Amino acid sequence: MLNKSYSKNWSVGLDKYDLENSIDWKIAIIKKISKFSIEIETKDKIEGIIDYNNISWTKKELDDLFSVGDIIYVKNIRDNNFSLKQLPKINGGIVVMDPFTGRVVALSGGFSFKNSEFNRASQALRQPGSAFKPFVYALALENNYTPSSLVLDAPLVLDQGTDLKMWKPENYGKKFYGPSTLRIGLEKSRNLMTVRIAKNLGVDKVAEFSKNLGIYENPDKLLSISLGSAETTLLKLTSAYSAFVNGGKLVTPILIDRVQDSEGNTILNNENRSCLNCDKLSYTGKDFPDVADNFKQIFSPQTAYQITSLLEGVVKRGTGKKLRDLNLNLAGKTGTTNKNTDAWFIGYTSNYVIGVYVGMDNPQPLGKFETGSKTALPIFKEFIESAIRKSDARPFKVADGITMMVVDPTTGQKAKFSSKDTILEAYKSKNVIDGKVLYLNNNRLDTNNILKFY
Repeated sequence: MLNKSYSKNWSVGLDKYDLENSIDWKIAIIKKISKFSIEIETKDKIEGIIDYNNISWTKKELDDLFSVGDIIYVKNIRDNNFSLKQLPKINGGIVVMDPFTGRVVALSGGFSFKNSEFNRASQALRQPGSAFKPFVYALALENNYTPSSLVLDAPLVLDQGTDLKMWKPENYGKKFYGPSTLRIGLEKSRNLMTVRIAKNLGVDKVAEFSKNLGIYENPDKLLSISLGSAETTLLKLTSAYSAFVNGGKLVTPILIDRVQDSEGNTILNNENRSCLNCDKLSYTGKDFPDVADNFKQIFSPQTAYQITSLLEGVVKRGTGKKLRDLNLNLAGKTGTTNKNTDAWFIGYTSNYVIGVYVGMDNPQPLGKFETGSKTALPIFKEFIESAIRKSDARPFKVADGITMMVVDPTTGQKAKFSSKDTILEAYKSKNVIDGKVLYLNNNRLDTNNILKFY
């Protein structure tokens, strides 16, 4: 809010404060203040009023807030009745990708490009927090864990090395729940379970896995990396989530499809796929095009589907359950960093991956209760409601080599006729024999119902 003496030429020199037309805010000057309203004039000479009802959230009297001659942002609600606006302290970004090609179909790097050219989707390096956890669980599934493996959720104190303090991670809410299945660990975003899994796998493996996925370049090999302590960008993290939809393949974000010269010759083509024998196909024939890609396989299609199944559970029963009323096939994960400094939600349908990040440009706590579920997820939800059709959110394709079994979601054991709550759990077919799940434990096959890891 600026202060400028009122005159007919009051708007001279204020062009640098203009925002994009799409934001639809006007610069205005306050001409008169009364008890229940203020009279304004916009830069394009439209006169109107702001009722106190539109700014009652300030809980202050109008003459305590404003003086005649103040320059403010306003938005026309109806019939030249305006509401007060202000530039947000909190900013963020959103990325929408095609997980099968890497094409970025939508991207916003902040509130206003005219106000700040910094792109928070591709340039802001921030901690992803719990939004990184699905990759720890994917690595576990690649190393003989199953969604029903039991991991101890209990206090843990770790030595991080010479000259470093002892590290005592905690769950959000500071409670412990004892042995819990891998599924519950991800659905409820349990920190202690995630750290135990990473410790069992080895921090070197976790770091290398994150590098292979393009999330981090050279992360510090500390167990805290499993909780998203290293820094990355929203674009990189959203791109990595694409592997859960496309069967475990690494895609590179494509911002420019192709470049052509003035004569229509293609001088740059970022399409990484090819149509095999398409020149031999006929529209009268029964053969379908075979589109092949050269994307690197990072983990198995079976693991990709298992993680998708777990992240569907996040939406149905876990930290993303505010999305249930959309009645769409959705999977995703919330992320919140220490002191609620950054909030994330990365989610996807069968056709699109959508990443949302919220935070301040100069990292500061967003507020005591501003978690990924409360702050970032509603933005994701609003985008889904306005831009995603049901045809873009079909049921996720089950990978070949997956066997579905009816289990108790709490214990991970086979459901009994007396079980009140059951789910379809996804297991790798190679590990299921005669209705029992096999686990490789200490280089021997174990036919126990669940793999216990303490």
